[in-house]
Amino acid sequence: MLKGKRVKGINFKITLLMRITFVHIFFVTISFGQQSTSITITNHNLGLVKEERVIELNKGRQKTNLEDIPAQINPASVLIESGFDVLEQNFEYDLISVDKILQKSLEKEIVIEHPEQGRMSGTLLSATGSNMILRTADGLMQIIPRNNKQKISLKGLSSGNLPFIIRPTLVWNVNAPKNGSFNTRVSYLTGGLTWNADYVGLLNEDDSKITLSGWVTINNTSGKTFKNTKLKLMAGDLNLVRGSRQQPRMRYETMAVAKAAPSFSEKAFYEYHLYDLNRKTDLQNNQIKQIQLFGETTGAIKKIYKVSSYKPNEVAVIISFKNSKKNNLGMPLPKGIIRLYKKDGDEREFVGENRIEHTPKDEKIEIETGKAFDIVSERAVKKVERPSKRSERRVVAYKIRNHKEKKISVEIVENIRQHAEVEVHSANGKMIEQKADMLKYKINIEPDAELVFVLDYTIRW
Repeated sequence: MLKGKRVKGINFKITLLMRITFVHIFFVTISFGQQSTSITITNHNLGLVKEERVIELNKGRQKTNLEDIPAQINPASVLIESGFDVLEQNFEYDLISVDKILQKSLEKEIVIEHPEQGRMSGTLLSATGSNMILRTADGLMQIIPRNNKQKISLKGLSSGNLPFIIRPTLVWNVNAPKNGSFNTRVSYLTGGLTWNADYVGLLNEDDSKITLSGWVTINNTSGKTFKNTKLKLMAGDLNLVRGSRQQPRMRYETMAVAKAAPSFSEKAFYEYHLYDLNRKTDLQNNQIKQIQLFGETTGAIKKIYKVSSYKPNEVAVIISFKNSKKNNLGMPLPKGIIRLYKKDGDEREFVGENRIEHTPKDEKIEIETGKAFDIVSERAVKKVERPSKRSERRVVAYKIRNHKEKKISVEIVENIRQHAEVEVHSANGKMIEQKADMLKYKINIEPDAELVFVLDYTIRW
């Protein structure tokens, strides 16, 4: 049976020098040898951790502790594969702290020593973040402000009945069929593991090509450091049941930034995509790590100016390209942010960023980088008629002024009301796309010129 010797009658001393620096406490801990770890991180602040551990047990029923687990583990998700039976499981996360020890010392004798104010002892009646209340031997009540020069000694609090633990722990009540070592696979879900994709693109001087590279950014605030672990990233939208368990509140420090070498392999899995790092890595707790998803590749792009009836006074600037092998891409791209730069001679300037959704291979990607400075748009409704109770005819005009020194093309999108069908439409431009909710046309405008685009259409519902 795995258990330690209980130590009774331990006195506690707490020294405060700017903060608590020493706590004289004995704890019984049981450490399981971790053989290997692998992690799959989703896009939903959720990671699947798979560990292989060796557990030493005696024959029969006993309690044993699974330590070195994340503070944000979901205990209901734990899957155990081994040669013994787990009869009960408790998740202990009430971690030790100075305030909690003081609260457990109420009505017990304490001694407070201060280099300038001297020594005082008595029964602790109250302990808050700013003050302590003592009842001294002569019956006086003393209110003592807490400060960083005090040394506090606690009497009568033994480690045998101390209800706190040093780190989050799963306590198992198990039944082993024999004495010996058990190779055990433990899988569980934990919060505090997130990842997202980040892309960096460099446009050439005439905006005809982009040099694109991809990175994944991994954030570990789970409360556990994973050493030498196999890493997979899952891209896709999983359905999760929300609010099934409240995670304990934790505080995290400022995160560090690190980079690692590339080499992910990608494959389809179920209705998602997995990106498997072809080496092992470390994920420190409270750390942001960046790993290259793919190296620089150059593909053809188009720069598009677009006007929408939803925002007719804005001319959006869009970089469009196809995610295909023919265009030197063709890898399913996880959702993330693309940041674009452009060459200005020997220098590089930032020209905008936007977010993309999960994009399969051979699909088009459009990145709106901002609004055009030298192109002005106006929209006016010239006529509205009701030929019948279930139809409407509209005539709209877009006035586009090009203040650039070169000819441009502008896409105009007229959005159609829901549950309506376009019957007839005509315009002085080239129609390039028609959907249930919009009509899209393309017009060309000469340098320093103005063009009025008129669209006449009838809808029925």
